[in-house]
Amino acid sequence: MRLASCALLLFAFFVVGCAPTAPSGDSTHDIAPIYVSIVCHNEEPSNATAVAYSEDREYFMRNRDATVEFARMLYSERVKFNFQSDWDFALGVLNYDQGSHSTGNKNVLQYLVYNLAFEVDPHAHEKRYNYADVAHLHEQAGVPVSHLAGGLLALPSENSKLEYLWHPLRGAQFDCAWKAEAIWGGGTPNHVNEEALWISGIWKPQDNAHFTTHDEGAPLPHIGGYKDGWDGLRDLLQHQAEGGLDASLIYTQSIFVRQADLLDPAFLFAFKDEIRSFNEKTEAGLLRWVGLNEVLDIWETEYDCRPNLFQYS
Repeated sequence: MRLASCALLLFAFFVVGCAPTAPSGDSTHDIAPIYVSIVCHNEEPSNATAVAYSEDREYFMRNRDATVEFARMLYSERVKFNFQSDWDFALGVLNYDQGSHSTGNKNVLQYLVYNLAFEVDPHAHEKRYNYADVAHLHEQAGVPVSHLAGGLLALPSENSKLEYLWHPLRGAQFDCAWKAEAIWGGGTPNHVNEEALWISGIWKPQDNAHFTTHDEGAPLPHIGGYKDGWDGLRDLLQHQAEGGLDASLIYTQSIFVRQADLLDPAFLFAFKDEIRSFNEKTEAGLLRWVGLNEVLDIWETEYDCRPNLFQYS
């Protein structure tokens, strides 16, 4: 099979390249806005008997339609979305999703990117398919290849995948190649004891042993998610209101959504209510809803790639 393309489409996917700059203290912002990203993961089957998107058409289509409904809600609220798919869902798209009238005859991944201008990134646990394979499946499904790795083990250092992602990857299942250019979602096994990684901002982790140390010479910027969820966002907004954020630095927040959450109609309505509870902050420019690739571009163009590691406490 042909190599997965490393070409990036200009409108959404890019290489983050910043010449080293000394913090100047200058900023285009009078107050530090908070850049908020909604991120959703689907996972590979947990065991051999688990329901698989790629093998159960009805299960896949339920999740496909729920994803479309959630994405439309976000679009109507003028909120951006990163859909980070592992191999199983991507194979489900290829096996079962020929598009529908409601999505302009596009499959769900194409609809997210081309109709709603959302971002689709690879997410891989790498038990069978690695990041290169997942990126290849996304390309086969007709969406541009994102070079943002959606999730990695960062701690403890002996389990870290950071330095692994520094290097080009060859596919484990397909004849393809891929290289990360940015990372998001540094975590721990089973997301236990992650408090040291509750950081807002963007920085370049030094190495496996020093993930929360910035190194200008390191190759991959990492987007911090702070304390995930609405409580984390409220905490960050409180720091902002108290003047505790430096307007020359970038502040990031993630709101993480599980694929299974999208199957619950009550979740969608509650999520919309949460978004609307921040309308006043949004209209004042204190909160900005962005895609992850988009916020990297903002970091480069508006903040001169100045690192920031604002720790939750």
